[in-house]
Amino acid sequence: MSDTQTILQIDTQAEIEKIIRQLDTLPNKLKAPSVLASAINATANEMKKKIGQRARKRYAISDKKILTKKDRGGMYLERATGSSSTATLISRGGMVEAMAYMTRKNTETTAAMLKVLNESAMTALEVDGRKAFQTTFQSGHTAIVQRVGRSRLPVRSLMAPAVPMLYGKSYEEAELDYYAILQRHIQREVERALGSFGNAA
Repeated sequence: MSDTQTILQIDTQAEIEKIIRQLDTLPNKLKAPSVLASAINATANEMKKKIGQRARKRYAISDKKILTKKDRGGMYLERATGSSSTATLISRGGMVEAMAYMTRKNTETTAAMLKVLNESAMTALEVDGRKAFQTTFQSGHTAIVQRVGRSRLPVRSLMAPAVPMLYGKSYEEAELDYYAILQRHIQREVERALGSFGNAA
């Protein structure tokens, strides 16, 4: 099973000290860890959105559920709290069926085709003269399959890259600006705390 865990790491103590300096009363200052946790969670959610957008832009995904369903590899957030200022974006899942990506049905003369990257051309799925083809099983499930040998049966469903692999490539781009995003959310949470509790005794 593929597994990707992305941890947003910061100097927690330094960030809390900066937040405390911006808060005006003792009750507000005591909320600094919670303010930071809220900002980290907001940052992680924004990163999750950016990573998903980059994955959709890079990969020729036809089944959008692989990016939204947790049990299919969709990314989810383990939230930071006031006592633990760590937010983790997690994606778990194995390879997915080829039809989760852009495919083209076989014809009488050509094999079924697959495209994983948007910038790539469709690739014919053929090995040792065994052409992949689209079929619907008795269960009603449709898949791209290939014969295991020369005989008509058995066949195997063809698989394509797991979702955590897609996120891994997209995260490398998104992580470059996460600290600036965090600072923006910290400022927003500080302003929210001052607005909500600025008049506290």
